[in-house]
Amino acid sequence: MNTRHVIELAPSGKTFEAGDELLLDAMLASGLTVPFSCRRGACGSCKVVVADGAYRAKQLDPGGPAPSYPLAANEMLLCQSHACSNMRLEIPGWSLDTPALVVEATVLGKRALSPDVIELIVMPDMPLAVRAGQYVKFRLVDGDSRCFSIANLPAESDGRLGFQIRRVSGGLFSETFLGAVEAGDLLQLEGPFGACTWQDDDGAPVVLFATGTGYAGIKPILLTALKRDVEVTLYWGGAQPADFYDRVFLDRMIMDHPRFRWHPVLASEGRVQEVALGHGHHWQAAQVYACGNGAMISQTRAACLEAGLPSHRFVAEAFVPSGRSSAGVPSKPLDPIWEKVGPRYSLDGMLAAREQSIRALAAIASQLKVGMTTGEALDMAAEQLHAMGASHTWHPTYIRFGADTVRPPREGIDRQRRLRATDIAVVDLGPVWDGYEGDYGDTFVFGDLPLHLACKKALHEVFDETREAWLRGLTGRELYDFAEQSAESKGWRLARNLAGHRLADFPHALFESKVLAELEIPPSEMAWVLEIQLCHPTEPVGGFFEDMLMLQA
Repeated sequence: MNTRHVIELAPSGKTFEAGDELLLDAMLASGLTVPFSCRRGACGSCKVVVADGAYRAKQLDPGGPAPSYPLAANEMLLCQSHACSNMRLEIPGWSLDTPALVVEATVLGKRALSPDVIELIVMPDMPLAVRAGQYVKFRLVDGDSRCFSIANLPAESDGRLGFQIRRVSGGLFSETFLGAVEAGDLLQLEGPFGACTWQDDDGAPVVLFATGTGYAGIKPILLTALKRDVEVTLYWGGAQPADFYDRVFLDRMIMDHPRFRWHPVLASEGRVQEVALGHGHHWQAAQVYACGNGAMISQTRAACLEAGLPSHRFVAEAFVPSGRSSAGVPSKPLDPIWEKVGPRYSLDGMLAAREQSIRALAAIASQLKVGMTTGEALDMAAEQLHAMGASHTWHPTYIRFGADTVRPPREGIDRQRRLRATDIAVVDLGPVWDGYEGDYGDTFVFGDLPLHLACKKALHEVFDETREAWLRGLTGRELYDFAEQSAESKGWRLARNLAGHRLADFPHALFESKVLAELEIPPSEMAWVLEIQLCHPTEPVGGFFEDMLMLQA
């Protein structure tokens, strides 16, 4: 007898029924959105808190692997559990109502901040979950769009969004569109997007760089730093004194916050990074944010890294004169069968997730220490991803030391294996950021063993050559045939059980789970991850690198 149980999801109050089937299958059948991915109890995407009710674990196949995701006493995995009674569940970090990608916003007002900078205030028709430093896209009637940073903290402004927009002579948006906008008009906004966001780095001293209206993207980060009472210094570059249009506010903040300093930097006096480097910051411990023109960002990054700043602690957002994002447009439409995506898929969202994943990988790699066990490294990585704002991991975090680097992800490892002074390590991340799947992995060499160094070198060469082959229009299957030949030519073996996969707005498992190496069409940009795992033909040494396929990596 298939007894049906009512499952309530808190705090929404929405319900679905479940019988003998797995709770995950019952929830999907009900039409409710649910986070999930691996279906084998490894990734933790479908973790829920059991507030009330009874359940039983899924019966495992003989000899099959047991679920490996660690759970608290009041937690379970939907993909591994059956209901035994009516239940009340909570899904941490998940909304049953998929946030809209596009919202309408009402113009509340606009005013001049300087002779050529306008402040625009709008109220979206629904609350937006905005992280300090993000931007939105203004959709125009001709199908074009413009990107502008959100210059306030909406959660502290009753949901209002503020923008600081420079008037550009002849500009379609800043002169024609913005000039005609009046209070009460309706606008269409897409987002929010962006990975130049507050990193919550345990009270590290913060250094901020901005040029022009790049200050708009920096101001919410400044406001967050002031709230946290951390040491913060702002360097704001401009061509003339009027460019420092928020001077009154900044001067007042100096009076209210003794740990805050700001420096207006006129172009005639030097560059922002040159002034900052002369002020004796402890760069090894700093957290740096930069927003402005691309030249400033690249020069500032190079200068800060040379001064000792760890690379993952430089967070930046470049803007272009048109106000468009750096995402561009896809090289070709996504295939409607093999490349399905969800309602929130966007190039901006995918790029931001990639950038944050790269930053997270660097932060985790910087904390790998000789003598650390694999288990300790995995715990550290989980804490780092949580601190950086990952809501889920759509696949488990994989960390491998030494001989474990030749093992495929689903094969068990020795959690007590210790990282040696001369060793090779693999880190593979699959976090979810703002509803978008990130996926990035790389190999790290400790010491200078020639075989380890050769592995890392060959690994990146095979990846780069295979990516170049993708640009020539090869299918997914042809790509992995090519990668196999490239690896063999360098004296390594390609592990084809790691064969690439889809990536989209989370969870892509709703749409397609085909692997890249079986794809009989050329894969589209920003929809697939190219995975390369190399193994030495005779020694227990392996390496792994993966990244999203995109035209400009």
